[in-house]
Amino acid sequence: MELIRRVPNEIRLRILSYTYRPQPPFLLRDIENYKETKDKLLVVYHDYWNSEHRDWLLNDIFSYANHYKASMYGYVDHFYSIFMRKPKLLTKGLIDRYVENLGEKDVKTQINIVLGLFTVYERTDLVIDLSLHLEE
Repeated sequence: MELIRRVPNEIRLRILSYTYRPQPPFLLRDIENYKETKDKLLVVYHDYWNSEHRDWLLNDIFSYANHYKASMYGYVDHFYSIFMRKPKLLTKGLIDRYVENLGEKDVKTQINIVLGLFTVYERTDLVIDLSLHLEE
């Protein structure tokens, strides 16, 4: 830290310009939406389900992604299209294996990964759908 203070201001600013890269607005909005959605869903599910709220939330997120078709009957194209957003998951077989391995991770990690794959629109729609579902 002491050495940087000895460097002339013009050079410090030049160095700083290489370390700071503003993110595009659409990406920043996506990050904000992810955080807001996750926080909102965790609160709603905790209030409704208490101790097992994350398990129920994960189940409902997967259900939403699969257009509410039970996964024991397989996944719909919409489900696969969501997971194909993840680099290297280019086939249904790879996605099936990935989802199977994902199931071995803790629930919190699974929620983070799947919510991260959703678009801003899908996350917003998910909150509305799940809120209505819990009110029934």
